[in-house]
Amino acid sequence: MDKKSFIKRIFLVFFPGNSIRIYAKDDVLKAKIKTFKGKEIKLISPKYNFKIGDEVILESMFEGAYYQANFQIKDIVNFGNNEILLSLNLTSTFKIKNKRIIERHYISIPVLIEDKFKGLMWDLNENFLGIVLLNEYLNEIKQNLSIKLSIINFNIIFHGTIVKIRQEFFNLSKFIYEIKILQDPTGLFGHYLEYISGKKFFEDKKNSEVQSDEQ
Repeated sequence: MDKKSFIKRIFLVFFPGNSIRIYAKDDVLKAKIKTFKGKEIKLISPKYNFKIGDEVILESMFEGAYYQANFQIKDIVNFGNNEILLSLNLTSTFKIKNKRIIERHYISIPVLIEDKFKGLMWDLNENFLGIVLLNEYLNEIKQNLSIKLSIINFNIIFHGTIVKIRQEFFNLSKFIYEIKILQDPTGLFGHYLEYISGKKFFEDKKNSEVQSDEQ
């Protein structure tokens, strides 16, 4: 994984509001991330017998991979009746364990969904695209629905089916999209993906004409 992609993932893993696990001694606690900046992270945690100087392991899962690192507690402040605010400093490198056999590649390309909803093509692997969109569009975007995606201004069109929908952050959701047909007359999209990943994608999906049953 290149440095830019790694930094992007770490930022999303430790985004404020995300859940995170604290491994302390023989216990596992579930906390919420308040802030993350540089090597310092602040968590809202259930009350526990933490002490300043304690070493703990933090773990979070994002996009099918587990991210772990060691942190040292530098401050503890009461935060309501049953919670505390922990300030911790990173003391190790991150360990990443990928659950997926096929790695996802991260991109950020604006797309139009069914010619009317704006979304963002966020990631892809050899068979699927991950599309991020606002929750307000979900009442018209359903699982198992066949829809069209287009990359604005480039005449690149995808025809396929939504296989999964899940909420990501706050007012954003993501659906996993299986490509059935890719229309890329100039080959621009394929060349771009090959440039950023070193691999050719969707060769078996390419079709310059949409079949009548896909229209």
